[in-house]
Amino acid sequence: MNSVLLSDQKTLQHFDPDVFPVSGSVQWSLQSRLNQFSPIYLGQLGSAALMDRQETKYIFQRDQIINLLPELVTEYQILEIKGRRICSYRTVYYDTADFHFFQQHQNGSGQRWKIRQRTYLDSQANFLEVKYKDNRKRTRKSRIQTELNLDRFLENENAFLSANAPYYMAELYPKLEVWYTRTTLVKNDGLERVTLDSQLNYSNGKISQDLEGLMIAEIKQASYNPTSPFMAQIKTGGIRPSPFSKYCIGISLLYPKIKHNRFKPILQRVNSLMEGDSTNERTQ
Repeated sequence: MNSVLLSDQKTLQHFDPDVFPVSGSVQWSLQSRLNQFSPIYLGQLGSAALMDRQETKYIFQRDQIINLLPELVTEYQILEIKGRRICSYRTVYYDTADFHFFQQHQNGSGQRWKIRQRTYLDSQANFLEVKYKDNRKRTRKSRIQTELNLDRFLENENAFLSANAPYYMAELYPKLEVWYTRTTLVKNDGLERVTLDSQLNYSNGKISQDLEGLMIAEIKQASYNPTSPFMAQIKTGGIRPSPFSKYCIGISLLYPKIKHNRFKPILQRVNSLMEGDSTNERTQ
């Protein structure tokens, strides 16, 4: 497994989580909105971890979230880690030499896998994760905590992959690295989480691209519930559900020679949002 991505362990371990700060007046407005929520901490998540779930996604201009948050303060708590409510993440996605996992998405397969190594930069916790989506569109996530290792899988990680994924580690290669910030809202009943991701930066070790100004919201529910307060509030802003896969969008952007017809409509939507078009027609 020859890594073409970031391989300097010391650089990653000392990475400053503020490298992607929300800038200017938007930062202060967003932080003041987030400070209105009551905090919840990692040890309190319990069932809200939602490792088996339904997912609904939205993409929109980051500034739009500021006016949506105040109406949600009584319905959700906010995840706080070491005093931070906007946290920094790094994810490396793995695939086969011929991009089998990406091709599953491109070809519309009902069963799809993602394998990734995720680092929570504020706590320096690192996990190897497998996400599996079945024909009923339920997502199941399995993971184990691991050492921060970019160049090889360890013995226990190989065993984990063997039990949860269709490929062995020797068949997988790091294809995409993603840096981003995340805010997590947890519904008071613990049956729903909302993640708000922004400041995405993609790299494949040779080229990079950012999606500055874009926000991806993902609602994670134990079972689909259209009465979600977040769904109702975001709808008032004219924002409709839209498919978005960080991995598939990143591969489409950084490996343009790979067939990616299925993702062209969402790529066009992303470009429009980044150019300032805030209208949100649903993308199929």
